[in-house]
Amino acid sequence: MKTKIREKNIVNFLSIILGFIFLILSIILLVVNTPTMKINIFQYQDYVGIANSDTITDAFLLMVGEEIPQFKDFLEGELEIPSIPNLAFAAITGIRTNNISTFLLNEVPGFNSANTKIYIAGEGADYSNLPQESPPPDFDELLKGENPNINKEDEPNSEESANEESIISKDPSVFIYHSHSWEGYLPLINKDVKPSDSSSIDNKENVVLVGSMLSNKLGEYGISAQHEETNMAQALNDKGWDYTDSYTLSRELVQTASSQSKSISYYIDIHRDSARKESTTTTIDGKKYARLYFVVGQEHENYQENLQFAKEIHEKLEEKYHGLSKGVYLKTRAEGNGVYNQDISSRSILVEVGGIDNDKNELSNTMDAFSEVFKELYEGAIEVNAQ
Repeated sequence: MKTKIREKNIVNFLSIILGFIFLILSIILLVVNTPTMKINIFQYQDYVGIANSDTITDAFLLMVGEEIPQFKDFLEGELEIPSIPNLAFAAITGIRTNNISTFLLNEVPGFNSANTKIYIAGEGADYSNLPQESPPPDFDELLKGENPNINKEDEPNSEESANEESIISKDPSVFIYHSHSWEGYLPLINKDVKPSDSSSIDNKENVVLVGSMLSNKLGEYGISAQHEETNMAQALNDKGWDYTDSYTLSRELVQTASSQSKSISYYIDIHRDSARKESTTTTIDGKKYARLYFVVGQEHENYQENLQFAKEIHEKLEEKYHGLSKGVYLKTRAEGNGVYNQDISSRSILVEVGGIDNDKNELSNTMDAFSEVFKELYEGAIEVNAQ
């Protein structure tokens, strides 16, 4: 009799294990074979917690209970047996059937920003005015035909450009790039567009211009920088990828630069916020600046090093240009990528420069200030390393 009971327990135990294996494989197949959904099951770990959820823990304990009857008796009064269909639904949609707030978090714009943590709040920054990502552009529309904003007379000839999309300096110390290179500024875009359509593939109208300002200013200080100017919208489209693959693509660029130039120590990914002028602009000593802030991803084990680096820049900016920095923000995979290529170097940062309404002069003033502060930290790091 005991043998039959034990055999039954083993069958139940194996059935549960096979059920979970089937669930995970189904999700993987769904992700791989459904390109329009582009689901990252770990993106919802704060709500569903596929890797670490209480539901999975409960299931594991119940499986152990199948082998230890006394333990099972205790568990049955404490735990609820997880529903495989409900777990699968939660994994795919990010919505728990027993928690309506997860529906709101995923479906109501702005609710998901609750996952952004303010590590250091700059002047006027709090949880009521958290930074917001711009809506992803329509790549087909953005890339349709020839970009009317590009002045052909201003383009370098093919011999000069040699089809290179990265401005390469000798033994660069800094790599500047743009995971969302299309993020534009309305005052620079030579046509009337809605704020939600403030995207451009013309590098005189988007964040690539800010990268060029930074690269040039660092060069004046004797700091060699390599500036990656790839049209990310076109590159993603060429691969058959979409907006959600932006950081996968930029990671390839970062890794290529890292392997080709061992001298690179600093990686700076420049973006812009979607907030309006009053939130993204400040006046210091009579000059207008586009405010900036730093984003640090928590989804890698050494993120504290990146956090410390961002903190140092913020504090130095506060010393010299009080109010320029809106602070340092922490993000998980629940809102965005969660890593932002920052696992590649402890001196890797993502900086959002201004918003959709900032003009060229404001952006230039900010890059002058940022470069000055960066130079001081850079030279200090060299002195420390030399000792």
